[in-house]
Amino acid sequence: MHHRFPVIAWMVATVSPPDMGSLNCANEHFVAGERQLPTYVEAIAQCAEEERGMTHPKTGEYELQRSCYDASPPGVHGEWRYGRISLDVIERRSGDAYTFETLWMCKPL
Repeated sequence: MHHRFPVIAWMVATVSPPDMGSLNCANEHFVAGERQLPTYVEAIAQCAEEERGMTHPKTGEYELQRSCYDASPPGVHGEWRYGRISLDVIERRSGDAYTFETLWMCKPL
């Protein structure tokens, strides 16, 4: 099974979701090398899709510990807002805990 989220580390975070009014994104995407980073809304949707596959009761390799959440408050990089969406799971076979993360960037309207 291939996952788009790299394993970062086990962590526990309690962060309020960003003010969605401030994350109304322009159509422009931030490009880093050959990778185009998702907007906040795209990153949440990507995380939810990955979560469904990874934690599927019959085919998934993980048990859900914590559903998709904001790992940190949004930051600012020039004109761009950015943040991290995380997903906490436990591997069914080993019992090891993992956090998968993705970075989002958005140029607010």
